[in-house]
Amino acid sequence: MIVGVDQNSVLEAALNILFRGGWVLAPIFLLGWFGWFLMIERYGYYFMLRGRSISAFWKNLEKKGESFAFEKLNRRRYGYFLALAEDIRKHRDEGPVAVRNAMEATKHDIDVNLSKSLKTISTCAGLAPMMGLLGTVSGMVHTFETIQLFGFGNPVLLADGISEALLTTQAGLLVAFPLMLAYNYLTGCVEKVEQEAWSEALKFESYVFENSGCALPETSAGATPGEAK
Repeated sequence: MIVGVDQNSVLEAALNILFRGGWVLAPIFLLGWFGWFLMIERYGYYFMLRGRSISAFWKNLEKKGESFAFEKLNRRRYGYFLALAEDIRKHRDEGPVAVRNAMEATKHDIDVNLSKSLKTISTCAGLAPMMGLLGTVSGMVHTFETIQLFGFGNPVLLADGISEALLTTQAGLLVAFPLMLAYNYLTGCVEKVEQEAWSEALKFESYVFENSGCALPETSAGATPGEAK
């Protein structure tokens, strides 16, 4: 505990700010905690999607064979590339079309699972400043009601309404800004992992079928993962 700081005084200060901000400050506070809870959980999921080093997989594949390479890759069992590569191994005997369909299905499942919470996080970041604006309006209404009852003679009473308006606006922005920045950064990282995993999976698909004489499904130039013809 910091020297000279009483836990009770910190709690009292926090409650004082909450009461001064009015009823809108409570849902803003809860919205922020919920958004960051989901954000931390999604970051954990992102680190699982990264899996083990794909470059190390190719080195192991070249030097010690497919079984050893996948044994090393399976030490982090939920990687994006691993899921696609396992589809290739599982369906290789059924031909390139079956392999590509399985890869597309796996990619879709992962994207759906990931997008659920990301959309909610984006919604939380968008709602926070709107809730702050609602608190601003509520504080101004409180201020005008005070003016109507007591006039401009008591600045202390007017300060309560103005404080409520400013605190809720500030709280909404403080919740929204870092949450949106973290969301944008996470989205960029996830897109990078998706593109890398899909690209490397296509390379492994070519490696598997290069000596089989099977024609691989074509992927249009510049297509994003999952847009194979």
